[in-house]
Amino acid sequence: MNEYPIEIEQFHQTLNSLKGIENVSSGINNLEEVKEENLSGVEFSHLPLAALLRTNGGFENEMLLQFEFTIDKTKESLISLEFLSWFIRDQSRGGIKLQLRPFALPPQVGENRQLGQTLKFQLDYFIADAPETLEPILDLISKLNNALDLFIKLYNIPLKLQ
Repeated sequence: MNEYPIEIEQFHQTLNSLKGIENVSSGINNLEEVKEENLSGVEFSHLPLAALLRTNGGFENEMLLQFEFTIDKTKESLISLEFLSWFIRDQSRGGIKLQLRPFALPPQVGENRQLGQTLKFQLDYFIADAPETLEPILDLISKLNNALDLFIKLYNIPLKLQ
């Protein structure tokens, strides 16, 4: 099991508390080194390719904090996904550089049919002018988590039983 800072772990827990949301994980990428000509490589396939193609790669001092999750394909998971889609869009409208997007592997590799088994969702948080330490980024995640928790309660979004 990965050791995450408490702010990241709390955000994982909040996402994972929603009915139908599973397998929450996260990572951080330095986008400054990502160039447009690199984006066709498989090692970059988890990145938000269209956004990076629009900007010819990452900006100077830009980081990407990425959260990933799957859904259990129930009605409740679709409700949670719809709520998260709204929440991320609303936060973006407020000036936070967030997006939620689907991710999947090829339908088939050799004889192995993957279609219907690889769908994931990625929440991309772009951090411009990234600081030297993680503390300011962790503060941003804590604020995002507090907002998510507030709206879950405000809109009475279904949660898993504890």
